[in-house]
Amino acid sequence: MKSFFQWLKNLNIRTKLLGGHTLIIVLAVMAGGGIIISRVQTTIETHIESELTNATAAIRNMVRTAAATSIKNHLRAVAEKNLEIVQAVYQEFEQDLITETQAKELCRKILFSQTIGKTGYIFCASSQGIATEHPNPGVTGKRFMDRSFVREMIRMKTGYLEYEWKNPEEDVIKPKAMYMSYFTPWDWIIAVSTYREEFTHLIEISDFRKSIQDMTFGKTGYAYIHDSSGNLIVHPFLTGNYFDSRDKDGRYFVRDLCEKKNGKAVYSWENPGEKAPREKLVIFNYIPEYDWIVASASYLDEIYAPLNTMKTIVMGILALIFLLITGSYLWVNRSIITPLQSLMKRFDQGAEGDFSVRMPVGATDEIGQLAGYFNRFMDKLELFRRNLESEIGMRKKNEQALRLSEEMFSKAFRSNPAGMFIAVLSDSRIINANDSFLNITGYSLMDLLGREILTLDFFFPRREGRWLFTEIRERRPVKNKEIIFRNRAGECHQGVISAEWVMVWGEACLLAAMEDMTDTRRLEQKILKIGLRERQNIAMSLHDDLCPQLIGIEVMVKMLHRHLNSSQARSKLAEEIGRTEKIRAVIRDAIHKTRTLSRGLEPVNLADRGFDISLASLADYIREVFSIPCNLDWHLDQAPFTDNSEATHAYYIVHEAVHNAVKHAEATRIDIVLTSDAKNIRMEIRDNGKGISFPTNTRGMGIRIMTYRAARIGGTLTFEPMSTGGSRVTLWLALHTHNGIPAHEKNCHSHC
Repeated sequence: MKSFFQWLKNLNIRTKLLGGHTLIIVLAVMAGGGIIISRVQTTIETHIESELTNATAAIRNMVRTAAATSIKNHLRAVAEKNLEIVQAVYQEFEQDLITETQAKELCRKILFSQTIGKTGYIFCASSQGIATEHPNPGVTGKRFMDRSFVREMIRMKTGYLEYEWKNPEEDVIKPKAMYMSYFTPWDWIIAVSTYREEFTHLIEISDFRKSIQDMTFGKTGYAYIHDSSGNLIVHPFLTGNYFDSRDKDGRYFVRDLCEKKNGKAVYSWENPGEKAPREKLVIFNYIPEYDWIVASASYLDEIYAPLNTMKTIVMGILALIFLLITGSYLWVNRSIITPLQSLMKRFDQGAEGDFSVRMPVGATDEIGQLAGYFNRFMDKLELFRRNLESEIGMRKKNEQALRLSEEMFSKAFRSNPAGMFIAVLSDSRIINANDSFLNITGYSLMDLLGREILTLDFFFPRREGRWLFTEIRERRPVKNKEIIFRNRAGECHQGVISAEWVMVWGEACLLAAMEDMTDTRRLEQKILKIGLRERQNIAMSLHDDLCPQLIGIEVMVKMLHRHLNSSQARSKLAEEIGRTEKIRAVIRDAIHKTRTLSRGLEPVNLADRGFDISLASLADYIREVFSIPCNLDWHLDQAPFTDNSEATHAYYIVHEAVHNAVKHAEATRIDIVLTSDAKNIRMEIRDNGKGISFPTNTRGMGIRIMTYRAARIGGTLTFEPMSTGGSRVTLWLALHTHNGIPAHEKNCHSHC
């Protein structure tokens, strides 16, 4: 099959064009002719079957009408004759020759002594539907108004009536005929009744023989009647019994008709004087009361004669089409194929490199237009050749520069001290990684190539990795994002990652650079702990050493003031007394500041003061030292921290944010607000200053330490300007965070 289609594809255009049109036209004519012939054949068959069916029905009705007329006349004569007999007997009763009882008895004998057909009889009924006289004594005297034909008898009293009836000893209901005459003196409806099938001998075939023989269908079709034994009743030219007749195929077609009794059949038949049998269509119907089969037949060749004529016309049209196609073939070959072949030769010359070849334009039709297009194409092709030669030279230079650029990128990628990897954005598949990344993670390059980084258990938790890929897919670069990752040994490390969207080998990829910050963070934590410890030592020294000394000096000055203020020395040392009072005031101020500094150096002690009191002291300090309103709004039902280290980190975040607002934002009002919901604690530090910009790459050490402290207690720290002016620093803490270590870090340490 494939080779056949290839053969069709390789045919020349002349064969395709003419052959295709020829095939389409021939198929269209054949299809249209076939449809028309099929429709005409169906119409003819329907018409002839309808005609034969109607003729058969007409013959059946004709036979039944003739039979009904004969039966009616016979029963009428019997009914009227018996009415005359009853009237004659009644006259004898009126002449007192016999009694009424004798008269009725005599009438009974006369009526019941007669038989109508084989099983028919005469009976009398009254106007009330009572069988007054009946051959069957069991019926006499009973009322039969429930029978429809009895009600019709009473209504008519005189006339002919047909109805269905079954005697008690019979199995089937059969059609019955009855004629009635009415004897008024005794209210007798004298009915002569019998089954119709018992009067076949009364039918006068001569009444309808000629009408049947005059029916013709086509040229030689006719109608006929035979009984179920094959005896011909009416036929145009045959008589006798044909039950064992066969057609040319040896079938007993008359037997088939006698067995089916109703329907249609096709058989072969040869009429007298004909040379050969012909196929014949017959529609037949059964008249059961006379055991007759009425048939109407017509020859198929006469039925389909118009169809054969139409087939001849279709074949003539096909022959005419072939003649026209032959002429069009010669014309197409001259006006289309020959110029196309010439054009093909010139294309071949152009393909060999001769761009100067041109096609002469001899007409304005499609072939001429095609020649013009070819000439313009060759003009442009020659121009493109010159431009292409120039572009090839430029491309070689660009390729050389591109190779140099790729080589430089490859060297920079491999030698970069930061760990770098490239992963496909669609499925997170790693396609390259440098040596620094392999050293940080402990993997080999063969371990990573082709692996999906999101399934390597590299990011902890994994949602951080999914978030990173989502940001890059949305073309949002990630700068210095702090993450926790696992190396090949399953150890958790802290790191900082930056990522960009790049296109590599036709695929959208993620280019990431990361650093292992685990040691740095440990050093920062140690520095913070050392600073906190030093602060605590200084605070204790201030509180336990300097403060008592200052208090002692203040007491000594107080005693000196009292001594100088005595009556003996007051008159001489008034000026010195005033100076001692000033010295005492300065010392009290130093004591207050020393206590304040000690609380600032060690602000939170949950056992002694609590987180809320420490924040309140911070607000008081800002108000006292800087003369700036600082309000604390506490909306928490309980203390947010149970660990002093955790509370200390949170306090210094607030401490740093408040001092930034004072020193850098030049705020005139500061609000510290603590709220909570079912999942989070929210700490906000709002100011009305000039605002501070917090770009990631320019954050100072203070903000970095704040971010680090937030990460240590499992919080999220955000910096944002407010629409009304000023800045807002927000610390979010999950309620499940405790002991100063985030839940995800605890899980990581528990697994490592």
